[in-house]
Amino acid sequence: MNLYWKLFKASIKSQMEYKAAFLMELLVFMILQALDFLLVAAILLKFDTVGGWNLYEVGCLFAVASMVRSLYRVFANDIHNFEKYTANGEFDQLLTRPVSPLTLLIARGVYWNQIGGFLQGALMLGLCLWGLHGQGVAIGPALLYLPVSLFSGTIIVFSLGLATATIGFWTVRINEFLAFTHYGPLNAASYPLHIYPGWLRGILFTLIPVAFITYVPALYLFDKGGAFWYLIVSPLVALLAMGVTWKFWGFGIKHYHSTGS
Repeated sequence: MNLYWKLFKASIKSQMEYKAAFLMELLVFMILQALDFLLVAAILLKFDTVGGWNLYEVGCLFAVASMVRSLYRVFANDIHNFEKYTANGEFDQLLTRPVSPLTLLIARGVYWNQIGGFLQGALMLGLCLWGLHGQGVAIGPALLYLPVSLFSGTIIVFSLGLATATIGFWTVRINEFLAFTHYGPLNAASYPLHIYPGWLRGILFTLIPVAFITYVPALYLFDKGGAFWYLIVSPLVALLAMGVTWKFWGFGIKHYHSTGS
């Protein structure tokens, strides 16, 4: 654990050496996220709702998905970019250290420039919850559940990222898979999932369970027909996903063969 914190601090220190560049990257991430939602907002303002969900409700889904995505990229960016370790043979170096390779990957790759998405998402969430409050919706339960939602969501996204990284032990290249295990699913989780075809919903509830990041808890919190136990399911799914992925990661390491480069 002491080694982890030393690597963690070193990662932060190295990124803060160039403060102007750091702040510029932070601003760019925030602007890009804001532009994505402005496009959605423009559509909602024209058509009022998406699948029966209004602008503020969809905005909350979008904001939480953005915050979770950002937290994952801040603390596990090297998991997301794991291809460089398998393609260039860098993973071999991690295996020679007296610390878990996963611990090293997380500790050495803390990218605070990705926090812009979290800040932008937090601002958007605050505005949308305030809008719902103005419509007479009780937002207290949503605020109380927010830490659980962020924790569960980040664990689910991390599990998907780790599973994708593990596939790289056999395929070497994984960036193409990220469209199916990261970008696409998180974009889908930014909207009410019942607007998608049944086969896609099935995938988003099972194999790639991003439904439990935003949609399932929101069904109860926004009075969309959900039950209270929906709030309990999300963290349970997160822990299950992490457990399965952890086993898969261990299996992958046992069968890892260096690229020799």
